[in-house]
Amino acid sequence: MAVGIALAVVFGVAFGITALLVPPVMRLCLQRGWVQQPGGRRRHAVPTGNVGGIAIYSGLAVALIVSLAITAMHPALNRSSFEQLRILLLLAGATLIFLVMWLDDVRELPWLPKFVAQVVAALIIVGPFLWDQQLYPDALGEPTEARGIILTAFNFPFVDQIHLYAISPWLAIIATIFWIGWMSNTINWSDGYDGVAAGVSLIAALMLAIHALRLGQYTIAMLPLAVAGACGGFLLFNLPPARIFMGDSGAELLGFVLGVSAIIGGAKLATILLVLGVPILDVAWLIVSRLAAGRSPMHGARDHLHHRLSDLGLAPRQILLTYYSLSLFFGLLGISDISPAAKLAALTLLVLLGGALIILAARRGAAGPGQPGKRAEKGPDG
Repeated sequence: MAVGIALAVVFGVAFGITALLVPPVMRLCLQRGWVQQPGGRRRHAVPTGNVGGIAIYSGLAVALIVSLAITAMHPALNRSSFEQLRILLLLAGATLIFLVMWLDDVRELPWLPKFVAQVVAALIIVGPFLWDQQLYPDALGEPTEARGIILTAFNFPFVDQIHLYAISPWLAIIATIFWIGWMSNTINWSDGYDGVAAGVSLIAALMLAIHALRLGQYTIAMLPLAVAGACGGFLLFNLPPARIFMGDSGAELLGFVLGVSAIIGGAKLATILLVLGVPILDVAWLIVSRLAAGRSPMHGARDHLHHRLSDLGLAPRQILLTYYSLSLFFGLLGISDISPAAKLAALTLLVLLGGALIILAARRGAAGPGQPGKRAEKGPDG
């Protein structure tokens, strides 16, 4: 099997299974009452299924299992034992996140069990590195391979590389847990408007896949390609007005897997930070603004950027175009061959643009009649 065909198969399996499963999942949600009812802070018109994560998880998991099966069909697709272990650890951690957040979608768990699930899932992907903190030689003989998924180092402009492992293996473990938790919550908090979380995650996954392919990491690229396929299949039903919501079971899962995708096979943090810059800034703004107002950051409200833009009068597809355009533009900068200093400049520009957009929307936005695609969180964020 040619490499290109194998990559297309992984994407196609994730896309196809997710798209095929969404209609029966929609019916299941209606039968079981796993829906968001209209009214109050929620702006959709009819009861809408809230556990679309079932389809996303299924498409993603099957695609990753297929990727394990087809890697023996071409020399360029051979996975090392380290990489095979990482995929299995990822599947285990992702399954835990999915199951706990599925329960949250149905029963609305308090924040503590969800926080514990995030930490435990992150520890699962760290895997044997928790007790075997040695780095093993890779194919080139360099000590870069770990028995687990771990953020050992990352590049930073003007400093070359910050090597967390060299400072302390435990610092690398703590950084990994923090990164995975931050990414999970970033996607989850962006899932308050139809098509935003799935679309931005799709762009982020494609950028990570292209980045890996340019480095010749064909098997590494299969992971974000599976994410992209699942997002694409789900997005068919999630564009405004959405016929199904992904819920925490989908949003937390996507954030979790994207977080892993950004550190597996060499840290690609700059790429993911540029693609998800606006949602990340929105999360930071919400934390600060809610604390300043004397409210808990975990308390849901219609104060996200997408809600503010809607209150300013932007149509649903205009809001999506804003998110998608910024994500795609800065994502392409992230995977380009520009210098580290230029990438830092791009990141600074993103912060300025995103910050200005958020502040403008916060100052001028006022609650108004709902439009298709506008909805608020079902309860506490994250």
